[in-house]
Formats: sequence, structure tokens, C-alpha cells
Amino acid sequence: MTISPPVSVVVTDTSLLINLSHTDHLDLLGQLRGFRFVIPDEVISEVTQPEQASLVEDALLRGVIFRETIAAPEELEIFGELSRILGKGESACLALAQSRGWIVACDERRVFFREAESRLGPGRILNTPGVYLLCIRAGLLTVEEADAAKRTLEHHRFRMAFVSFHDFA
Repeated sequence: MTISPPVSVVVTDTSLLINLSHTDHLDLLGQLRGFRFVIPDEVISEVTQPEQASLVEDALLRGVIFRETIAAPEELEIFGELSRILGKGESACLALAQSRGWIVACDERRVFFREAESRLGPGRILNTPGVYLLCIRAGLLTVEEADAAKRTLEHHRFRMAFVSFHDFA
């Protein structure tokens, strides 16, 4: 009998999907052992650039990422409350993470980060640099490949507050 290791479910916001689309690394989400990346319907609707939407839809069809729906009354209540201060995608991610005990992946700072840390506790928030670091440690990317992705993201106005992934790997 083989026992599978536990899987951490990560509910993923638009920012992370778009960043990984820019660098052609969306498939990495399906290769990280021990993780299952899900996206709520509200996030899918926020990916409006046709090329990015096509990449996300393709990743859904191939089982790289999985669609999730807010359904339970508790989730809907949290979503409504959060929608007053956050965007719909962020609200949906945080509502699912809070009610289901999942990790949330998002690059938003300030209000989102404070809400997420308050509701989920420390260590339950993942961002783009964190995904790249997980991929380096899992042997899916080299530090040089992650640094190249970092440079690509800088051309798309996404800055990371460090010089190289060598600082962490």
C-alpha cells in the first residue's frame, strides 16, 4: 500500500497567473509536488487579455490548475464582506482560503496582505517569488532561469525586492 503525501491546496489570484503567463511558466504549477493550485471563477473572469486567458483556459483543460466555485453560505458571506474592501478575485481567493483552510497565492500588498494574514495566520500567503523559489528547490528551475523570469517580469512592471534568487536558494 502506497500512502500519498498530503497536498496543500493553493487558491490563486489573477496577479500570479498573469506573472507566470508572462514568463511562460504557468505549467510549473502543475509540476510542484505536494501542491494543488485552484482558481475561483472570479479570477478566471479577471484574466481579460486574450493570450493570457487562452493560456489559463488551456492550463485548466490540461489539469495544471483547477477551477473552484464559492458555494457554501459561509464562503458567500466572507466573499461579500471582503468585496467591500478588495477586488472580486482577491475576495474570492481569500474567502475560499479562509473557509477551507487553504493557502492563498497573490502578489497584492497592503490591504489584501493585512486581511490575509489576519484571517489565515502567518505563513499561509504565497507570491510569485515564493512560487519561483519552490520551483528552484524542487529542481524544476535553475536559479539562472528564475532570474531570467525575474528580468522578464520587470519589463512588465513587476518588481521583486531582491537582486537574484541566489540570495535565497
